[in-house]
Amino acid sequence: MATDSIVDKDAGAVATSQEKQVLESSRFEHGTKNLTIAGTFFLALNSLGVIYGDIGTSPLYVFNAIFPSSGPAPSTEDTIGALSAIIWAISIIPLIKYAWIALQFGNSTGEGGPFAVYTSIYPPPEESDEQRALTNYTTGTALTKKSSFLDIPAVKSLVYAWVLFATCLTISDGLLTPAVSVVSAVEGIAVPFPNVQNSVVGISCAILVLLFLVQFLGTRKVGFLFAPVVFIWLALIGISGAINIRLHPGVFRAFDPSRAVMLFVRTKKFDLLSGVLLAITGVEAMFANLGQYSKGSIRLAFTGYVYPCLILAYLGQGAQIIEYGDSVMGNVFFNTVPGGVDGGFWWVTWVFAILAAIIASQAMITATFSLTQQLIRLHAMPAFRVIFTTDDNEGNVFAPMINILLLIGTIGVTVGFGTDAGLTNAYGFAVSGVLIITTTMLALALVRLKHFPVIVAIAFLVISGFFDGLFWGSSLKKVPHGAWFPLGLAVILCIMFEFWSWAKSLEDQFDATHRHRLQEFLSNNNTTLADPIEIGKTTGSEVSGSSPPLGLGLGPRARTISTISPQLPSQSMGVTLKPNMLHLVKSSAELVRLPIFGLFHNTSAGTLNGAPHSFSAFLNCYPSLPQIVVFFNVRVVGVPHTHEDERWVVSRVRSFDGIYIATLRLGYRDPVDLSNVAAPLRERLVALEARAGPVEAAKKAAIIDAAIANSVTHILPHFHVSSKLTGGSKFLRYIRSFLIEDVYRRVAVNFDEYDGYRFGNEQDVLRIGVNAAL
Repeated sequence: MATDSIVDKDAGAVATSQEKQVLESSRFEHGTKNLTIAGTFFLALNSLGVIYGDIGTSPLYVFNAIFPSSGPAPSTEDTIGALSAIIWAISIIPLIKYAWIALQFGNSTGEGGPFAVYTSIYPPPEESDEQRALTNYTTGTALTKKSSFLDIPAVKSLVYAWVLFATCLTISDGLLTPAVSVVSAVEGIAVPFPNVQNSVVGISCAILVLLFLVQFLGTRKVGFLFAPVVFIWLALIGISGAINIRLHPGVFRAFDPSRAVMLFVRTKKFDLLSGVLLAITGVEAMFANLGQYSKGSIRLAFTGYVYPCLILAYLGQGAQIIEYGDSVMGNVFFNTVPGGVDGGFWWVTWVFAILAAIIASQAMITATFSLTQQLIRLHAMPAFRVIFTTDDNEGNVFAPMINILLLIGTIGVTVGFGTDAGLTNAYGFAVSGVLIITTTMLALALVRLKHFPVIVAIAFLVISGFFDGLFWGSSLKKVPHGAWFPLGLAVILCIMFEFWSWAKSLEDQFDATHRHRLQEFLSNNNTTLADPIEIGKTTGSEVSGSSPPLGLGLGPRARTISTISPQLPSQSMGVTLKPNMLHLVKSSAELVRLPIFGLFHNTSAGTLNGAPHSFSAFLNCYPSLPQIVVFFNVRVVGVPHTHEDERWVVSRVRSFDGIYIATLRLGYRDPVDLSNVAAPLRERLVALEARAGPVEAAKKAAIIDAAIANSVTHILPHFHVSSKLTGGSKFLRYIRSFLIEDVYRRVAVNFDEYDGYRFGNEQDVLRIGVNAAL
């Protein structure tokens, strides 16, 4: 392979691709959290404020969802049966399925949720050897992976659509959770003051606005503020439950699962399960927020504290219903607080109910941010701005635009549904959908990732799917009564994400199939550097003349380089090649060397599989070449910050003099500041050339310095997408053209991946347009 390379820290050491891979994995490996016991306890406490606010506030509304306040109080046996269903629902799904099984299936970056399981089953392709891909075709070096049923393209597409639907349901749940939790808590004030009932929606909206306004603080700071509140809240409901159990100790019969079965046999009311389902709302946050915390801390918090407090709270409410019947059914939670409205304990509980309900919303808001990050990484949605809020965990993120959209949606849901029962009906449907989809993904992962026998996966699917299916079926009956909202919203979001995935995949396919090796369009008669020519520079001018095959497009921050270029001969016969010059292969036209330092940016984040489109498009526009050519790639690694002496991987393409490859490795919280990128890059290029001997090295160092002194130019590619002609009817071609050109192109132009880059001068940027027929 005709390349030399250096990898920091030792600028003089040669590193092969394998050595670089080992070096990067040892320095930047992500996801292993060597937490101490104290650290695990701290994260467990912190997770209370982010993950468990939702499921922790379920006692506010569960019993009234099972037995509506407008109806009669249930009998003793029905109350015991409902209690049994609640206890076993919490035990089977959050405790066993999520805390002890699902948390084992986070992806390589530590994230959880159905989408994270999908990325583990179908990991992105590994990076190729950049230098070899530039100059030669790779042959026989890829590892062969045994194919399976899951690798069939149609199966992969179905799995992707299935898991995408789960993600959309979770996002719709992110709208409903704040509305349900806050409205239910605020309604408590109507117990001592019935005339406040009409103001519940307005008060709830004001609280929700404040909640979304503090999201910029980040998950860890929000959790630090909220965790003590949830801790006290769970203690209050646990104490209330323990006090109330004394009224009827017979509620402990609810631990017999047959009591739950007999409830449905006796009443023949299958839809009671949709009320029981609300006892486990927020359970998906345990898995979706795995990227924010460690599995040990999530497991410890739920098993050691949240679970026993919830069980005590429900048992106490059941005892109160059995003893006092109709007098507590108007609002089961607030009417069963020991001491009643005349006692100080009631008011303390009400205050913490309000605070806990606010915090309950945090679980799904945070999960939505995490899911947004996963969707962007898989190109399933536009690249909204994502801010990393802590140094110790890549999963702690804040998405400003998503936060605004969630706020608008939540306020709309709160105002639209108000205090109507349709709000809780809508709430439960999204949860049941996520449950059953998560089960199917875990079953696939048991075989694909954990290598269990297929029979084990089938057994898990049947057992867990049975309970999930019961909840799903009961929720379907609620579609006409409010559940239509999350279903409709999830379908709309799924269609949007599927469309974006399809269009982005076409663009990625174009990127992969239209790259060129240098030897396809460059020939080298002599490897010494050619003498540069003087050129004129203009600012803000436009390039005139006929459009080249790969057009030149100018963005808002761009300048042009005006040159007088020789005409390209139509054929190469009879053309004499001059020494010390690079030539175009097709025409043998000489490529004059412009005295500038040109960084050709690579749009592919993970690999440089051929020359960047910015380079090939530049050659099509001008039969000339910068004196120093650097194929440049910025790679974000899984640590918050990288040290300056660890950031660079630089290689020289020996086949063509003056052409280099550079990868700048930054942490996910490091700004992409390229305003002074030439200085550290110059040091490494000179170190590479030092191997040629002192005389030759000094000559090349002088040429590099002259190019940098004259101009450091960033050449950025920009795809101008259009729909290529395909088969099929004229109507289908029109629809395809409309989606790609009028929808995707217009939206994508607002999400430029280089918007977050900082350049020293706006005139240092040249945008090259690439006509991409998708």
